[in-house]
Amino acid sequence: MLRSLFGMSLRRMVFLLLVVVCAVLPMGLMAYKLYVLDYPLSGLIPATSYMVDVNMDVTGHGDNIQVKTYLPRTDARQLITGEENASGAFVLELQADALNRQAVWNAEAVEGTHAIRYSYTVQAESVRYDIPSGLPISATQPAELQGYLVAEEGIQVGDPLITEELKRVVPEERPDALSALTRIHRHLQDDFANRNFSGYTDALTALKLGEASCNGKSRLFAAMARGLGMPARLVGGIILEPGSKRTSHQWVEIYLGGHWVPFDTINDHFASIPGNYLALYYGDEALFRHTGNVNFHYSFKTKKRLVPRREVQESLGGSSWNILNLYSVFERIGIPQNLLKIVLMIPFGALVVVIFRNVVGLETFGTFLPALIAAAARDTGIWWGLAGFLTILLVAATVRKALDWVHLLHSPKMAIMLTVVVITMLSLSVAAVNAGLFDLAHVSLFPIAILAITAERIALIDAEQGFLQVARITVATMVVIVACYWVMDSLFLQSMVLAFPEVLLIIIALNLWLGKWIGMRVSEFVRFRRLIFTGKES
Repeated sequence: MLRSLFGMSLRRMVFLLLVVVCAVLPMGLMAYKLYVLDYPLSGLIPATSYMVDVNMDVTGHGDNIQVKTYLPRTDARQLITGEENASGAFVLELQADALNRQAVWNAEAVEGTHAIRYSYTVQAESVRYDIPSGLPISATQPAELQGYLVAEEGIQVGDPLITEELKRVVPEERPDALSALTRIHRHLQDDFANRNFSGYTDALTALKLGEASCNGKSRLFAAMARGLGMPARLVGGIILEPGSKRTSHQWVEIYLGGHWVPFDTINDHFASIPGNYLALYYGDEALFRHTGNVNFHYSFKTKKRLVPRREVQESLGGSSWNILNLYSVFERIGIPQNLLKIVLMIPFGALVVVIFRNVVGLETFGTFLPALIAAAARDTGIWWGLAGFLTILLVAATVRKALDWVHLLHSPKMAIMLTVVVITMLSLSVAAVNAGLFDLAHVSLFPIAILAITAERIALIDAEQGFLQVARITVATMVVIVACYWVMDSLFLQSMVLAFPEVLLIIIALNLWLGKWIGMRVSEFVRFRRLIFTGKES
């Protein structure tokens, strides 16, 4: 008996020690990173990100077709990730020069309407420059900037009317940069009406009309700046706003003090640019070009979401103590950060499942199926994810029940179920793309084998306990999936675990504690509440 008691006491001591170590060790490591390595705690506040879909429809009549457009590139202000191409019969070729990236799609003998879709995620920062008062305009510019001083087809530097207008706005012989740019900006912003022209407007036409869209004002701004000896270039892009639209945007950049400084006289941004401006190309270019005599339509579909801040990612990448720096390790071997976030958040989803099963008392299909479905639903969204989940289960369970008629062995039956799940997922993806439901198309990322096993279990429960029990467990599973998704999609937790992956040890400590749970479950309390309260009253 003493040996038994000693054994139980030793086991309990080891268990408590393990719980304490898993809880205290990560806190110590977090304190070390915050106070010794100076990790940026402010970086845990989420930043804004945009998911952009460029959708193009091309209708051909048997001829070869080429479509071109510009793609954004990562620079000091904007980060581009998660690029995907879906172009069917069209073959994509990426071309790049010193400034721009261009996507070129080619297809032969095109008949009927074909869809081209290119998507990417953008995380951009707002930028503001302070132009020193009295900064002189340089009389000479380096050779590489000479092209930004001369006249172009739509930027008529030296035209008599533009020169006369420039002298009226900036009459000084040798003005400083701040004074000249302020006057030009205010003149175009306040004295020229904004007009939403869809066509091409050059600098001279904008001046004659006294009104212009963004491209006309930008060309006139560039012509006047170049007339004063300041290098100027056009920037084309889009303003990132949730929803679907066809309008692009254009602004101008002036080279000052070693920087390209942005100006937008449509939305009154002086030496600044907001975080929802996406630069697609530099120069006086057309955003889309395509083979003539074809029907061509395009649109930009943008979704706004919050993501961990770039500052904390960059600080992690430059940390001097990389032993727990998962971000830099995975970055070196080419694993995308989005996949890393999903992997790191799965333990949080598993903890949610444990709480619902052991503490709340809800029965679900599979031990950790809800966490895995929630992880896959990051790309579909929770509601499309639930719709796809239910559709796949319904089809697979129906086929599984039909297979009972032929009395197959278990392994071939499961192989058929696996194939049915794959076919259903691919069919859903194709149907979703054709219907323009690109979020639902990501249902193909769901865990195939687990869905097949779940369909098998549904058939067994239906045979043994009836359809009502299947319905109860299905509803409970969906509730837990939503809870897992809500927790795993928490931007604070994502930022926290990226900066402090040792937090996962705390998850282990919580699971150790829940592994000893002997209290009454919530479902049992609800079920026996009358007996419990009656007992207390007596």
